[in-house]
Amino acid sequence: MAHRDRDRQEGEAADSGPRGTATTYIDQSCELSGQLRFKDTVRIDGRVEGEIEGLSGVIIGKTGRIRATIQSDTVVVQGTVKGDIFARSKITLHETARVEGELRSARIIIEDGAQFTGRIAIGSEVSEESAKDTRPSQEPADPPRAVSGSAAV
Repeated sequence: MAHRDRDRQEGEAADSGPRGTATTYIDQSCELSGQLRFKDTVRIDGRVEGEIEGLSGVIIGKTGRIRATIQSDTVVVQGTVKGDIFARSKITLHETARVEGELRSARIIIEDGAQFTGRIAIGSEVSEESAKDTRPSQEPADPPRAVSGSAAV
């Protein structure tokens, strides 16, 4: 029980405020594949592959191993994520975080020691875009346009 309380406190410290308290736990013995959707905050200490979409918050614990796109209001990473993270309010990468992918949020915090490989987009406009559906459009791209002119070689 003390171990679970310490982990819960780490998650709360990672994201101060009421969203830091997870209402759902996926412990390290669990493996999920597919789409995970929820309203409250979820803490993941196991393995998830696919899509993670929440309204409130996502906490990836130190033993969490994620290969998925994550979309939520806040995202806290202490474990490993391979995939894009879109957060309307804030993304926090703790010193134990190992992330590979794109980060898009209004605020991003990367602690000393965290490992990150990828692209970052920060700002309120980015936050608004992240609130929308971030999946690629199924519409075909505009056809190429002819350009006239000359260039010296």
